[in-house]
Amino acid sequence: VWRIGMIVAALALALGVAACDDDDDEGDGGETTEAATDVAEANLTLAYVTTEQHPYGQAVNHFAEEVANASGGAITMTGQPSFPGDIPLLADVRSGTVEMATVSSAVWDNAGVNAFQALQDLFLITNYDIEKAVLSNEDGTELGEIAQDMLAQMEEEAGDLKGLAIHEGGLRSPLGREKCLLTPSDFDGLKIRAVESKAMAEGLKALGAEPTPLPLPDVFQALQNGTVDGMEANTGLTAGQKYYEVTECFTGNVVFWPFPTVMVINKDVWDGLDETQQQIISDAAATTPGFILDALGGGGDAFAQSLANCGLEFANATDEDKAALEEAGEAATSTLSEADENTADFITRIQEVKDGIDNTDAPVVTATAEEGAACEPV
Repeated sequence: VWRIGMIVAALALALGVAACDDDDDEGDGGETTEAATDVAEANLTLAYVTTEQHPYGQAVNHFAEEVANASGGAITMTGQPSFPGDIPLLADVRSGTVEMATVSSAVWDNAGVNAFQALQDLFLITNYDIEKAVLSNEDGTELGEIAQDMLAQMEEEAGDLKGLAIHEGGLRSPLGREKCLLTPSDFDGLKIRAVESKAMAEGLKALGAEPTPLPLPDVFQALQNGTVDGMEANTGLTAGQKYYEVTECFTGNVVFWPFPTVMVINKDVWDGLDETQQQIISDAAATTPGFILDALGGGGDAFAQSLANCGLEFANATDEDKAALEEAGEAATSTLSEADENTADFITRIQEVKDGIDNTDAPVVTATAEEGAACEPV
């Protein structure tokens, strides 16, 4: 499902399962960089919660291929998709049960790590241009300064992990079970599913909703039976999980927040690698945020038309509606900033980056059903 959404003309080959030998604007234009010589062998496993075709998986595959190329095949990275949950994954990589992982930035504050809360501040990062300026340098070869500082704070707060990168999974918007969610009054009193995240909970509460944490496997039934009234989602998730069967309306021009994930390695595993191995892994990880953000921002939404043909309505909030939502959301920013001075500093720094971006508008996702078209979302 996600592969369809990821493939865009400029990156069609780059987003395959072994997406590295592309000959477009990625890296060295398709030429394999000279591999390091005399690299000691290492075999590592990197776990994540999504499928391999999801942007998380595509980023992991890119990272693994970069490591293999730079090490001349001496270092192998094996992706372990579909791990059952971000919270247990975080616990397992910290304990060393899992060597490496990429864990949704949203859940870290449940473990007492607040380094990434600003990434889920409501209405702060509203498009991929802003996010790339935060997570990567312009050409996608190095980590952005803010990302580096977030990872450094995480290492200090966690104590048992080495941070490698923060990479994206897809901007999230409102998805309503029985109605379109366009204004604060539309959210008032509704139970909205979200992952376990203190930052996300503050955002939903600021809109008047009741945040309802649910694991992904339980969401379809919860929407079906009315346990929840909506969720934050993107069109790929909506198509892949068939939420169009149990929801009515996707708000196509409102972005709550991005959905990045944090690539880490257990500190004991990291310390067991030599300096050359560490440098190869760090350099490869640094290219991952830019790679996936370029892919996600490189084309139109591949799922919208199919979802519309399946009966999902796409609605856009008016400028007045969006202003009202953003005004309501300021309460979440205040709460997060007052609770943690480092989060406040990151929010301020991201806002400064945002102020220097020409286009800060959320992308508009829209479609209407084609007459006589079959429902074929995948």
